[in-house]
Amino acid sequence: MNRIEKDSWLLTRPIAHRGLHDRSRGIPENSMGAFQAAMDAGYPIELDIQMTADGELFVLHDWDLLRMTGIQRMSAALHSRELKRIALMDTEHTIPRLEEVLDLVRGRVPLLIEVKNRRSPAGRLERRLCARMREYDGEFAVQSFNPFTVRFMRRNLPETPVGQLSDDYSGKKEIPWALRDALTNCRFNLWTRPDFISYNVRKMKDPRPFLTPLHRGGRTVVLGWTVSDERTKARAELHCDNMIFEGIRP
Repeated sequence: MNRIEKDSWLLTRPIAHRGLHDRSRGIPENSMGAFQAAMDAGYPIELDIQMTADGELFVLHDWDLLRMTGIQRMSAALHSRELKRIALMDTEHTIPRLEEVLDLVRGRVPLLIEVKNRRSPAGRLERRLCARMREYDGEFAVQSFNPFTVRFMRRNLPETPVGQLSDDYSGKKEIPWALRDALTNCRFNLWTRPDFISYNVRKMKDPRPFLTPLHRGGRTVVLGWTVSDERTKARAELHCDNMIFEGIRP
């Protein structure tokens, strides 16, 4: 059963990818400044959650620190005490803890939380996130590329929309063919039963039947990521129910 109402923000409000960031203005992605800017503009916020070595939930997309901080180190090796010491892209902003983001937002705009877990089984990260978000007084949804995480979150947050992130994996030759096919075509959805699919909008030139959005007679909510120009915006408007965007203002 889908847990997304027809007037849900997931269908009606474009979502700011990693906040409303702007590097030219010194506002990095997934920073407190980017989240404040998104709130000021009234956009829901998409953000990425990982966990430190000592169990603190923090906000960062990449598996390593190099692109965002210049430090050659894996993100999961961080300790919570280090987060405030590491600058994002040579700005005043540092790596936020999830708790800081929740205290900032306080339900003023919805949150779309991507759970970053490369390991097959869901574990401590997912349990900690569920425990914290059960106490959060605001609208939110969660999504992940990991089908095990999707299944875990759907079973443990029964009132919360949960989505399957995916892409076209046909070029990922390091992944066995059968798994590439299953991930590309969201075949795990029969097992995980997500409420929506978030798919790479650039791979929607010839949409597959399972990606037919609600507004075109489909049965699944489809979000398109990441819309960054008029071309991808037009594609998302045709093939998706809503968009996750950056670099433009839809």
